[in-house]
Amino acid sequence: MEKSDKQEQRKNKFFNIKTFNVPLDLGEIKENTIITTNTSSNPSEEQIFDQAFKFQSQGKILEAAKCYQYLISQGIQDSRVFSNYAILLISFENFKEAERYFRKAIELNPDFVDAYFNLGNLLKDLNRIKEAEVFTRKAIQINPNSAVYHYNLANILKELDDFDKAQDSYERAIRLNPMYADSYYSLGLTLLAKNEHDKALKYFSKCFDLLRGSQKLDFDTLERFKKISKAKIDHDIQQFDYLSSLSIENRRFSELANLYRKISLEINWPSETEIIVLNERHQKLLYDNYNLSLNKVELSKLTKPALSNSIDVDKITMSYLNHESGVTYVDDLLSTEALDLLLKFLLESTIWFGIKPNGYLGAYLREGLANPLIIQIAEELRKKFPKIFKDHLLEQLWAFKYDSRAKNKESNIRGIKIHADQAAINVNFWITKNEANLNPTNGGLIVYHLEAPKEWDFKKFNGNDMAIQKELKATNYKSTVIPYKANRAVIFNSNLFHETDTYEFKEGYENRRINVTMLFGKRINA
Repeated sequence: MEKSDKQEQRKNKFFNIKTFNVPLDLGEIKENTIITTNTSSNPSEEQIFDQAFKFQSQGKILEAAKCYQYLISQGIQDSRVFSNYAILLISFENFKEAERYFRKAIELNPDFVDAYFNLGNLLKDLNRIKEAEVFTRKAIQINPNSAVYHYNLANILKELDDFDKAQDSYERAIRLNPMYADSYYSLGLTLLAKNEHDKALKYFSKCFDLLRGSQKLDFDTLERFKKISKAKIDHDIQQFDYLSSLSIENRRFSELANLYRKISLEINWPSETEIIVLNERHQKLLYDNYNLSLNKVELSKLTKPALSNSIDVDKITMSYLNHESGVTYVDDLLSTEALDLLLKFLLESTIWFGIKPNGYLGAYLREGLANPLIIQIAEELRKKFPKIFKDHLLEQLWAFKYDSRAKNKESNIRGIKIHADQAAINVNFWITKNEANLNPTNGGLIVYHLEAPKEWDFKKFNGNDMAIQKELKATNYKSTVIPYKANRAVIFNSNLFHETDTYEFKEGYENRRINVTMLFGKRINA
């Protein structure tokens, strides 16, 4: 459930494109629709167009839609209108019509670069990869100096497993825009696929620096330095106190913990989990410390295997293959050394930037989680279980840290809700010590014996609770429940619906439940 990557990329998909916004289905226009403008009672087409753009910039999508519906109904032949009508249709998941209007925009203006680029994006999302490549290359032909265009072409080539050409395009995007963090991250993933791990880690590190450590960060405009929750600030206070207790920059982290405590008392929190925007005074107080890289443990690749030598490969492989849906688990996954080092890294590194609605926090490959040991673990897993992982490559990797207050009945803190993940194989393993777990019969993972329908997109199988419940109800919620145990990994078909089981962990920073998730392969190849 990698929302900080996949959903953020989707949300910003057209960010660098000039958009002029557009309407819904023409059939939705009502005869009494009134188009409001700030001009005369008989506005011109251009004035209506400007009004629609203003509506869009204010987030008033339906109002913008009415304006553009009117223009289209009047027979306007403006490529901007048709292109951006398509953009609006995408937001309403009317992909077929969106494609039609992009093509209409191109027909009206064969050099309309935005329409080519946006159509390429749409076709890629519809898994029509070769067609997406054609339109993206056309956009580059018209404008060869756009880092975004080269980046998108690289993503398409990566989907086609043409890693050498993808690398070339990512590098071109970086040359055109050295501050383009996404290019460094995606190039890192491409290099992992080519088994160039050391080089990949350098690009992940550069991405991390651009997102969380660079002095060139624009704190005033970036939302990630303004949003916070009670659960997030409580975690950070605990972590600062923990680092101070270890004599890691004792004075600095002690002062930060006290500052955060003071700010937390000044905020009228709506709940433990609701995400709010810091006021300007608090933003200034947290300007050089909140959601930034303040401490990071440096890890190296182990000279010996990171996986335990006690793993019964044949038994686990047969368990997975014989399960009706593809689910198994592995105890004592990591060697003692690897487990201890990874736990130290995740406790001491200030990389927990992802604020989640249920109160848990996320750490991501692109934002500091990447290190030689965790990549070593992923690679050893692939090689250890070839009949399970086949030729699936590592696609995503993240860690989640949970709040122990979830056991309190009055708390709205919870684990991850029911969802599926966009991959072929999912590995979910737990590293918090068993002593922290108050109830060894739960606290792990519930994996339902039902795959998300292949036609569902990421948004639907990760966020449409009603549709998911309807599907599960038909199967009587048949599932496999794997209780929590430190150093236990669950390996399963990533397209299966799953959720965090109820968990009861002790209070205290070191007792927070932590899991690591690795996704391998593409969902369409599951």
